[in-house]
Amino acid sequence: MVCIWVLHLYQRRYREEGARKRAATQWLTFLIIGMWAAAWLFRQLRVGDEWLIVVTALAAGLLVWQHEAMLPFRRRCARCRKPVGLESMMCRDSNRCEACEPHTTEGEAPR
Repeated sequence: MVCIWVLHLYQRRYREEGARKRAATQWLTFLIIGMWAAAWLFRQLRVGDEWLIVVTALAAGLLVWQHEAMLPFRRRCARCRKPVGLESMMCRDSNRCEACEPHTTEGEAPR
């Protein structure tokens, strides 16, 4: 959980380029917090641990249903299928390698 928060804070460096991936890490954090809250609540109410399987199945179902929003991280370039760097994979929404990414100078609009 802390690692996801650290990643989320690191992604803030890429405000314009990585808004979608930053939102995805936030949703993953909410999902983990929800599972922790359910486990705590079950313990307080003395509900059996086997019911946590239901919570896990619901969380997995939500992850599958919203996979486009919650898992936008790609290991390969969307254009040429070459492996992308870790920074691009985790922080930039374009999912493109350095060769396919349009290069811009400061103040210039992307082509």
